[in-house]
Amino acid sequence: MTNTTVFSAIGAFILGALVALGADHFVFKPKDQRDAMDTIGVYQGWRVTCPPRTTKGANCVMQQALARKGSGQIMAELNIAKNKDNADVMTVIAPLGVFVLPGIKVSAGTSGEKTVPYKTCVQMGCVASFPIDAGLATAMNQARNFQVTVVADGKPVPLNFSLAGYRDALAARATDAAARSK
Repeated sequence: MTNTTVFSAIGAFILGALVALGADHFVFKPKDQRDAMDTIGVYQGWRVTCPPRTTKGANCVMQQALARKGSGQIMAELNIAKNKDNADVMTVIAPLGVFVLPGIKVSAGTSGEKTVPYKTCVQMGCVASFPIDAGLATAMNQARNFQVTVVADGKPVPLNFSLAGYRDALAARATDAAARSK
């Protein structure tokens, strides 16, 4: 075997390896791992939980829990998810022991209070759900806090949720929705 043949064989091998590597990186794009698994992102006080992107009709849920200082026990929780009409719906889980008849009052910044009736009470707490209208959505994007007021022992009790990270959580949810629509 001549040197020219050996160099040609080595060159052909190297060229074949480069073509294979190039095809692997440029032709066959690696699959995004988020397509096949649940993902969770944290944006300051907000958590965004997304099902696998291959799950048809699924959407991410934005959540924030309000914990009791010292014990870390969850007192109340906000959940924001899309409904079947692709509109945002907020679900508030208030602590047990609240007076149910007046419902809850919610407000963000200077948006004004909105009264929402409870739907049910379960082991986790009392649940109220309502669509987020354009005015409340704008107020939540601009305000620093979201307040839920419940009545306990005959007195109004404000529960203050931080809106820090809210816009980032919305952006992450929108990014996931865009990836699902491809």
